[in-house]
Amino acid sequence: MEIKYNRSLSGVPENQQQQPLRRITKTYIENRDPVRKNLTMLYNEDTQQINKSMLSSNNDLRRKMMNQERVKRSLNQDVLEDKENVPQHKGLTTKLYTLPQELQNITLKPKFDHTIQENKNLQKFYTEEIFFYLKEQEKKSTPQEFLKNHSIPSNLRAKMIDWMVEVLCSYKCTDQTFFVAVRTLDFYFAKSEKQLEVSDLHLCGVTSMFIAAKYEEIHPMKLSVVYEKIAHKKLTTDQIKKKESDILQTIGFDLVGGTLFDMYNLILTNCFIESNLLEKNYKYLKKLCLYLSKMVLFDYEICGKYNYTLLAAALIFVAFKIVEQLDTTFNADSQIKDVAQIIQVDQDQLVEVAAKILNLAKNFEKHFPNLENLKKFNGFQLEDDEQ
Repeated sequence: MEIKYNRSLSGVPENQQQQPLRRITKTYIENRDPVRKNLTMLYNEDTQQINKSMLSSNNDLRRKMMNQERVKRSLNQDVLEDKENVPQHKGLTTKLYTLPQELQNITLKPKFDHTIQENKNLQKFYTEEIFFYLKEQEKKSTPQEFLKNHSIPSNLRAKMIDWMVEVLCSYKCTDQTFFVAVRTLDFYFAKSEKQLEVSDLHLCGVTSMFIAAKYEEIHPMKLSVVYEKIAHKKLTTDQIKKKESDILQTIGFDLVGGTLFDMYNLILTNCFIESNLLEKNYKYLKKLCLYLSKMVLFDYEICGKYNYTLLAAALIFVAFKIVEQLDTTFNADSQIKDVAQIIQVDQDQLVEVAAKILNLAKNFEKHFPNLENLKKFNGFQLEDDEQ
């Protein structure tokens, strides 16, 4: 906009010669006013910087959008490749998901920070607390005299235990799964108010293994495998599921109590037995304890009368006596005194139970003829360990 300046308005007489009109423009004002000129320059510089920053942010935004499009195309290609290998069905739709931008920069560590030795030391640090907690819970978590209200003979139960050894070892289940399965079976017998018959034993044993595998194994046995391969289609899937619900409700879903396997391992760790033996002899001792602990569960007269802590200490004493014959520097009697004092059990009662376990080990085939799965799947010799 131009502003015309009339000289007559400035007090100059009209009869004077008219001068040409002067155009007062913005540039003229800026040249005459240095302050305004400086402000204008600053304004222009700020405007340029703002434009540059907006352009940069637009480029970043455009780059992010291009990355998202690239990820989306990659996902679409993966889905198309997977779709080619999957049988097509009518009505099958595939929904695509894209990761948020903030999740694309996450990196996973390939392994834990702690080494194996540090984890072992951490386990030893809490061994005493774990052991005595489980020992306190034994009165309500250890099944005792569990067959007295049922018409199931002890020799048939021993046959079931032998079959459970075969099944769980054949399916590569852990030793702990076996002990949880036996404890669940015996605990159900102890808590059940209904009198169980011989015909109930097979279903109870199959279901106890199914429950223990679910609780302990990373990849538990499927119901279809239990139905076809273990029960050999003599039990229906509905029977197994109904008995599973019955067992869990009867025992109050109590699957966390200590087993005989837990107790003897905690005793060996808590009493520092490993430091008193050579590595070869300590491995042999562990194998002996595993064999004896499974063997003890066959005999109702022993496992149905004493708690797991006393049984664990007694079978460790028997294993000590055997290892003492290999290592003359190892004194079994002095070691078992220390063990009895640390775990707070009566030493005389411990020796009495150990004598029963030793007698069972010497006469196992006589007491339980034709039950060979324990020896087949858990039997060993010292030469095996050396190899």
